[in-house]
Order: sequence, then structure tokens, then C-alpha cells
Amino acid sequence: MTSPPLPILFRLPLRCLATAGCGLVLFATPSAAQYEPSRMPNDITSALPPRTIDRVPIFFPPFAPPLDRPVARSVGAAGRLAPPAEMASVVNELFYPQLGTRIVTRTLSEQQEQAVDQYLKAKRAAGAELRAELERLQDAEPAARRQELETFARKQTPKLAELEKTAEKLRTDLSSSGRGWGDLREWHLSDKDRRGFSPVELAQVMRAYAHYQPGLAPAQRRLLREISLELLMAGENTEKATANNPHVFFQPELSRISFPNNVPAELATRIASYQTKKSLLKKELFEAVRNHDGAALGFLRNPLRGLPEKQAARITELETLAEVIRVALAQHPSAAPPPPRSPLPAALTDRLLSLLRTRDLVEREAASRIDVLLSENRATAAQVSYRFEDDGLKFVVVPTRGRGGRGSADAGKIETLRTTLTEIADAYGRKLAGLVNERDAIRREAGTLLGAADTARIDAALTSANRAAVQKQNEIAYHDYRVAVFEPGLSPEQRRLLFDASIESLGLPLPRGELQPVRRASTW
Repeated sequence: MTSPPLPILFRLPLRCLATAGCGLVLFATPSAAQYEPSRMPNDITSALPPRTIDRVPIFFPPFAPPLDRPVARSVGAAGRLAPPAEMASVVNELFYPQLGTRIVTRTLSEQQEQAVDQYLKAKRAAGAELRAELERLQDAEPAARRQELETFARKQTPKLAELEKTAEKLRTDLSSSGRGWGDLREWHLSDKDRRGFSPVELAQVMRAYAHYQPGLAPAQRRLLREISLELLMAGENTEKATANNPHVFFQPELSRISFPNNVPAELATRIASYQTKKSLLKKELFEAVRNHDGAALGFLRNPLRGLPEKQAARITELETLAEVIRVALAQHPSAAPPPPRSPLPAALTDRLLSLLRTRDLVEREAASRIDVLLSENRATAAQVSYRFEDDGLKFVVVPTRGRGGRGSADAGKIETLRTTLTEIADAYGRKLAGLVNERDAIRREAGTLLGAADTARIDAALTSANRAAVQKQNEIAYHDYRVAVFEPGLSPEQRRLLFDASIESLGLPLPRGELQPVRRASTW
């Protein structure tokens, strides 16, 4: 299955990479119609609650992309409800929302912070240990490699299982009554509402249960995240739904791949069996959540009670079947598609890659400086918003009037804040000018090498080169992703370890937070 075409490179104005705006966009990510959403739409529950209700921001992680999908790194959402920068290190953890809320509300205790740090250190050490073993065996014969990896898995997996228990304990410890996504919600899926519930509302509830509902198994939480994305990608019929999401969810959960089209009949049957068994598990889980959400006397007739034990054997069966499929795919050469090739010489493609990396660093540096500045000026009576545009960094400082009015001291602080922001914007502008010059030089050189003055032909070549450059930028992350999905001999825990590390390495933009929902909007 081929990836959808990317927008033409260097065409201005380009779509912003970040919600708050964008600066020099050298690689434009696919539009919403071409690419799955990176965050859940939250306008469905945007009706304003009573003023006495104090809603807290909730942050959910981005969706993991399909295997080998080019992902352009960018600065995430900025300004109001921007996610804390620390969340990038826990981007695929089930305690992501709880940690985000605690950080922004300043309720993360020192003990909790240390527990998260210790967990991440142990997880990274285990990942390094696993990669070292994979590297040691990279030249071994497939059968010997698989046998050695199975031996190592038996040694390492108990430690990883304990780490996963620690992660679940962190999810529980970081949770706080009244600060979950649905704690203020006045609508539930069990309501007898004539209007019914939209796919987005259903997806929101499934996503919230994945992270907040007590008593679920971690595998069920990951399946609920898959269900959430499937609901967002739903179509009016099977054909449209397949077109929206042509990839297959595989193991580890949340990974998405495209199977080869010409596999042997026996393997195709096993793949179909895997998909059927997983779909039945998800359907059962979805129905249980839908019936549980807001049900009267739910504590007596709880459809989720006992479900982890009921589904445990079938989840294990999925893992076993996935391993059988892996072993068969290892003998199928088309299981690993060749990386995209650039139509431009390697030297020019490398310059393009360097330009992408530099643009990313420049934006991140400016955003980081602004975030530090705003953190240091939280008490200043001013509201600041900023965005990266094609011609530079734009910002607005609006004084806010408190009950006691605004004195000369506040005015001085605001002016100092505005001056410092101007200095950051000027520094960004100077670096931006250099990037624009390099961009134009690459474009001219590409035209010369192609012997073409045709804009469309140059744009097409640059788009292909851009895709190859981004793929190279993501090479390490997708290597771990591919190993997690396809390498025979690893345990499910080892696969999840590599998969989490790969999603972190991709540097996905972190979605903006959303306030706890209360009422439903009048329409959807």
C-alpha cells in the first residue's frame, strides 16, 4: 500500500505544522484528509460549564503513525493549553494524561517525580540492553538468531514485566479524584438520547477509559486506544473506512502495518484469523465500556467486572498467532518494503535533510526560550500568545487588569517581557533568513540538475527528495518499530519496550490539552 502524496514542497503559503502557527515550513505534513488525526477533536463537548466548576486541562498522547509513514518533526502546540515539554519522554505511556495534568496544575509531588524518573531510567537501560543483544546477533543465521533471542527473552522478560507493573502503579498513583477526563461530564453513553452519539464522542469515551478506568488490564487499555482511533477513522461503509485506514493493527498493540499482497494462502488465512479474533475482542470490550459508561446501578451490574480475566487467554492467543505470522513473514522478502529513493543526488538530499534538522532545532530553541520566559513571568499581569509564521515569529502581549488595577510596577514588567520576546523573535528571524537562503539555493540547484525550468517538475522532485530525507531522519526510530513488529523470538514485553522507544524517537508533535468536558454541544 503506497502512502498518500505529500503537499508540494516550498509552495507558499504552506500549512502550519503547529496548531498555534508555523514558521519556515520546509516540510508540510499531510492534511487532515490524508493523515489520521494527531489529537482528538474536542469541540463536541465545548459547551461552557457553570462558572463554579473549576476544570483542569487534560493531555492525551498523539497517535502512533503506521510503520514507515514519513513524519516531519515539529514544535507542538504552543500558547494556551500547550503540553508540558516533559511529556515527550512519556509519549506512549498509559499514565501520560495523569502526568500532564499534575505538571500543569503543579500537583506533582517530589516523590512522584522521582518515581517517574526512576521508571524511565530503568526502561531506557533495559532498551539499551535489548538493542545490544540485537546488534550482537545481527549477522547470525535466522534460526540461530531466533533461538538466541528467545533465550535472552526468557532472561529479560521478568524484569520488563515488573516495569510494566510499575507503569500501571504510576498510572494509579498519578490519578486524582475530580481530575479525570470524565469526572465533570454530565452526559454518558448509556443515556437514552434520541440524537445518539457521534463517532468522535464514542472515541473520546474509549480513549478516556483506556487511561482512567480502574480495573482494566494494560492490554485492554491499549486495545481501547486502537478502538478510539478506528472510530475517528470510521467511514459511511466498509470501503470508505478501509480507505481512511488501510493499515492493520498488529502486535504490539497500536502498531500499524501493511501486509504484503502476495503471501501464501496459508499465511493469508492466519492473518485473516488474527484480524477476526482481534476484532471480536475489541467488539466485546467496546460494548462493555458503552454499557458501563454512566449506567444506573453500575456497581451492581458492572459489564467490566471480570472482563480482564475473561479476555486474558484470548489476548495471549493473539500474541501466539502473531508470532506464527512473524516467522512466516520473515521468509517473505516483500515484508520489508524498500525505503523511498530520492530523485536528487545524495549530496543535495543530505543538504535537504540538514535543512530539516536545522529548522526543527531553530523552532524548538525559540519555543523553549519563550516557555522559560513565560514560566518566569507567571505572576505578571499579561497574557502572551505567539506563533511561527512564514516570515518570522509573531507574538502579542495583552495586559490583563486584576481587581486592584495595574500599577507602574506591572507596566514595567510587561514592557520588559515584551522587550525580551522581541529579542527572541529577532534572533529567530536572523536564523530564519539563513534557512530561507539555503532553501532557495537547494531549489535552484535542483532545477539545474534536472535540466528543467518547469515548476511542477522541480516541485515533484523536491517532494520525493523530501520524503526520502524525512524517512532517513526517522530511520533509527522506525528500525526499532520494525524490529518490534517483525523480529521473531522476542517476548511481547520486549516488543512493547522497543515500540515505545520508537514512538518517542519520532518526535511527534504533542497535542494541545483540552479542558474537562461537562455538557454536550447542541449539535454534532
